[in-house]
Amino acid sequence: MRLARLARGLSPEAAAARTPVRLGGGRWRHIEQGYTRRVPFTPTAAPAKTLAHMANVVGVRPEQLDDAGRGDAAEILREIKRQEAAEQPGPGPADPRVQMALDILTDLPPRVREEVLRRLSPEDRKRIDEG
Repeated sequence: MRLARLARGLSPEAAAARTPVRLGGGRWRHIEQGYTRRVPFTPTAAPAKTLAHMANVVGVRPEQLDDAGRGDAAEILREIKRQEAAEQPGPGPADPRVQMALDILTDLPPRVREEVLRRLSPEDRKRIDEG
């Protein structure tokens, strides 16, 4: 976890702030180290939900959590990834002119829009492609 966080250039505080769970930089450090700094040092482990959200922030894959013996957190991370993928909008046009053309077509009455699309012959499409 620490290596992945460092690779992203994040401090424990910045990484903790990106998680949707309540977590501070100090607790993040304790989880990375595996113990708290109280005397005597006390072993600590993150709950599965916390670990899954931490992993998501720093780009740790579910398989890595499985390999570390944290299949419980890996399953939660897989679900986080599924939900994030479902929330992603489809790819939009990169060129703003394409979006303008789509907006114009969308604003046309359905019959007119169908007529415009029907009239785009292969020759028209080629002429458009050639600029």
